Amino acid sequence: MGLNRSDHVLYEKYYKSLCYFAWQMVHNEILAEDLAHDAFLSYFQHKKKISQHELAIRSFLYSSVKFAVFNLNRKSKTVARFWDRTGFQELDDIDYEHQVIRAEFMLAVQDRLEKLPEGCRRVMILSYIEGLSNDEIAQELKVTINTIKTHKKRGLRVLRKTLSPEDFASILVVLLV
Repeated sequence: MGLNRSDHVLYEKYYKSLCYFAWQMVHNEILAEDLAHDAFLSYFQHKKKISQHELAIRSFLYSSVKFAVFNLNRKSKTVARFWDRTGFQELDDIDYEHQVIRAEFMLAVQDRLEKLPEGCRRVMILSYIEGLSNDEIAQELKVTINTIKTHKKRGLRVLRKTLSPEDFASILVVLLV
């Protein structure tokens, strides 16, 4: 199973968002990475049978992860406990698409956050990803609340400038539906 340049590009483009998508269901980083990797292996093995349009490939990859999670849990004798523990329910098609959009949007945000200065990046992650309040962040980083507000303001300004309108539109669709 030789991989060409386009296979590597495809892997680079979707691997992180597939990991995040899987992690939302299993809450285990290593398992999520394995599921994403397995989806690519499956794709590469069945590549000749799958349309080479990017949308078809993307759908195949996300569906592979989704069904791998369901198969994992179907084999488990503790399916009900797993679903209760994770808080993840079987998804209908709309919820599934929302999860895919969210995974891709979070990847775009994460990429932009990586480019922020260290202090600003830490504040943005603690606030918007980990959900800490300004007071909690100020205590953890040992800085003033005004510093936190300044970092958040700068970080949001950069995100607004660098995220495409399509990125924002996709997350708005998820939030509004």
